[in-house]
Order: sequence, then structure tokens, then C-alpha cells
Amino acid sequence: MAASRGLDPQFVYAVVKLESDFDARARRGEARGLLQIKPKAWKEVSDLPYEPSVWEVGPNLTVGLDHLAATKRALEAKGVFSYALLWAAYHYGYDFVAARGFDITRIPRPSDPIAYRLWSGDPHPVKPPS
Repeated sequence: MAASRGLDPQFVYAVVKLESDFDARARRGEARGLLQIKPKAWKEVSDLPYEPSVWEVGPNLTVGLDHLAATKRALEAKGVFSYALLWAAYHYGYDFVAARGFDITRIPRPSDPIAYRLWSGDPHPVKPPS
């Protein structure tokens, strides 16, 4: 699914691990599911109802990947794409990253080891199962 959207599958695997630890019922604030999608981000790329679709693995991954792909295209259009910025824009929001001039050094350094490696530019911080 990731590759068909022009996304690195290992990067996506790391984001799912980081965001939900592969728990389809994960909840943090208003974010839900495997990719911890918020209602606003969901509505930007999908006509499916947020509830209950956000809790279903297929729709959550589809919408999350569509949102990641749209964010990647937006970063590419600005000429600033990197997986570090893609992670930051997904985690903090595109506007947050844009307000910091797309400068990863102006994005708060995360304390989580996986997030730190993504922020540092490593798009493969988690080894997928063989």
C-alpha cells in the first residue's frame, strides 16, 4: 500500500510502530487507530465517516497513507521533501513545520528513540519482521 503511493514501506512501518505500537484501538487525544489520525486530517483525504471507520485497520491505513502521500506531495512541491520533514509534518502538522521554515533543526527534538531517528533523517529506524 505504501509503495503504490510513492512512500517508503519501511518508513510507514516505523510510523505505525511509533504512533500506535500496532494497536488498531490506540487512542491519544483525538487521534485514533494504527496511524493515529485526527478527524481534520481524515476529512482532508476521505469521504468515509471518521467513526467507526477510523477503528478499522483497512480504512485507517488507507486514509493514513493517503494523508502521508498528500503531505509528501506538498513538501515536494515546496522543494523541501525529506522523510524527516514528512515525519514532522505528520506528527506535528504541516502548518507547524511550514511555520518553522521547513527547517528540521527548528522542530523540537523528540525524546522517543524511534521518533528521534526519524527526526534525524533515518527513514528505517525499525526493522520489520522477516
